[in-house]
Amino acid sequence: MQISIVSGKILSNKEKKIGWKIDAYYIDSCNCDWGCPCQFLAKPTHGKCEGMGGIQIKKGNYGSTLLDGLGAAFVVSYPGAVHEGHGKASHYIDDRATHDQFQALSKILTGVAGGGPFEIYASTCESFQEPRKARIKIDINGLKSHVHITDVGEVQFEPIRNPVTNQIYRAIIELPTGFEASRMEQASSKKLVVDDGYLNFTYSDTYGSLSDVSWSGP
Repeated sequence: MQISIVSGKILSNKEKKIGWKIDAYYIDSCNCDWGCPCQFLAKPTHGKCEGMGGIQIKKGNYGSTLLDGLGAAFVVSYPGAVHEGHGKASHYIDDRATHDQFQALSKILTGVAGGGPFEIYASTCESFQEPRKARIKIDINGLKSHVHITDVGEVQFEPIRNPVTNQIYRAIIELPTGFEASRMEQASSKKLVVDDGYLNFTYSDTYGSLSDVSWSGP
């Protein structure tokens, strides 16, 4: 698989920023333990941070370009906490996207468009792959939601269970000023697997969350 690495300097381009907004379901999975200490500004459970985010757009636009119904995803890997930087990232956009939609989502996901959590992630990454089209399947099914990116990886959720009774253990994190989401339904990532030729990791029984988000920029 050929890999194209784009320097973070892409963020310094001078083109005029265009207003955008996305209302979406957001599936977030990482290698931390359930609850993810990073959500509370603490260090990652195992020192480093690796994960995948899946985005199923309900309604969205980048200027006059509509983004309704499209999917997108990103994969990140950091040697430490996100805010400490030195990250790497890959970005994937629904293969059904038109040229204009692909360009729009590329600018949003890589932080060039400004705003949303993407600008923050971009500011902490040293390098990332050029955005690529991929077949993305996102099944929003509560605590059993699933993301699959052909030839890249997948996330499979299941409910968190009480280790003594095996009963489903419900939990919600609320962060009024959270940069990704303000309310996150907690799940267990039964499977978190990525291998795209640039980033490669496999985890199970780790942090997962499902959110209904509204992002905009710049």
